[in-house]
Amino acid sequence: LSCLPEVRRVKKLILGLLVVASLSVASAQGRLFGEVLSGELQLVPSFGLSAAVTAGAERLLGPLDLRGGLALSAGGGGAVFALGADVLYPIPLEGLSLDLGGGLQLRTGNPTVFGLRGIVGLEFPLQRDFSLRVEAQPTIFFGGGGSEFNLSLVFGPRVYFR
Repeated sequence: LSCLPEVRRVKKLILGLLVVASLSVASAQGRLFGEVLSGELQLVPSFGLSAAVTAGAERLLGPLDLRGGLALSAGGGGAVFALGADVLYPIPLEGLSLDLGGGLQLRTGNPTVFGLRGIVGLEFPLQRDFSLRVEAQPTIFFGGGGSEFNLSLVFGPRVYFR
């Protein structure tokens, strides 16, 4: 992979955030969670599908939740791998939770790019340790001499571990 200097710096930043998150999990005041979020089913102009697996902790940075994840996208004759880190601010509502946040993403491919994304998510609790999530993720990707805007709608379960 040919990486631009900016992409290398963002890659180091994302990996650093994931390391900090991993080391901070023991001091988390909230529950640990795992998610499988999928979406971006694309039918036109060609078929595409992606899935992401994330893990994080509630109230890891004061009132903020922190999560990191891996994503795999397939379609258009190839596959793309991505790493990401997000910060979420949960706002409890009656019967559900609203999350506002943002994050960084590094996506391999031709070219390798990094992204800045916003997050608006809703969580619908079904049981004490199980809920369903839906998120809108507007993202701007930079790299390869240009930029690209994506809007993803992702959904999936969240499981709490403690």
